[in-house]
Amino acid sequence: MMRPSKPLWRIGLVLACCLGLAACAGPGGFGADDLQPPFRDKTLAMQSAQGMVTPGTSSKADVTAALGPAASVVCFDSGYEVWVYREKPPKSPTPGAEFVILFAPSGIVQKTRIRPRYEARAG
Repeated sequence: MMRPSKPLWRIGLVLACCLGLAACAGPGGFGADDLQPPFRDKTLAMQSAQGMVTPGTSSKADVTAALGPAASVVCFDSGYEVWVYREKPPKSPTPGAEFVILFAPSGIVQKTRIRPRYEARAG
């Protein structure tokens, strides 16, 4: 058997690294957050989404069916959960608006709120 020469081996390694980086740059890789809308319905506004969720009535299944999966889910030892739907990040250092939902241990929405987008101060 012949061993591949070192230059051929190095070229293969460089090619593999380039392909790996190129795969990260596509959908699902670096910058993928810029491509994701906050809700399943890409045209749904934060206020409209808040109107679709009723504290004391809506369940986790209702919210998932209406809005899609949350960008972030935090579970507490007490049984409460916080789901966050984030607005598509703008091309600025400040984060976008967030729709935050608090679920009681029963799985029913207890509270909702919209955190607006804050503009960075000119410095």
